[in-house]
Amino acid sequence: MKKRILTLDDQESMRNVFLFTLKKEFDVVVTSTAEETIEKAKTEPFDFILIDILLDTDRMDGIDVAMELERAGVNTPYGFLTSLSEESLEASQRERAKRLKNLKFYQTKPIPPAELINKIKSVTG
Repeated sequence: MKKRILTLDDQESMRNVFLFTLKKEFDVVVTSTAEETIEKAKTEPFDFILIDILLDTDRMDGIDVAMELERAGVNTPYGFLTSLSEESLEASQRERAKRLKNLKFYQTKPIPPAELINKIKSVTG
């Protein structure tokens, strides 16, 4: 049985890449907003959540999403896949990210599909 992956990205092109890249290995659910992601993660079981940090269309960023999931008691492991290097994060973002318990990796885009799949599999088994 395939592992269930929830992905959050506000760019349609990236959501399509996630579907195309990950659907061979995982059961993929794609979301485009912070609210939709939080709601799905609270109400449906997932093995992993892949979160973009920069969400131009939202009042929240991906770190806020992760913090909200943890506050809500969602213990699903997650990783950040973002165009920002960790060094380019704002100081407040770095501080918030340090407090996250379920963060398993931080990866900058682009990443070869096989490498992304392997990173997720290393967490989900």
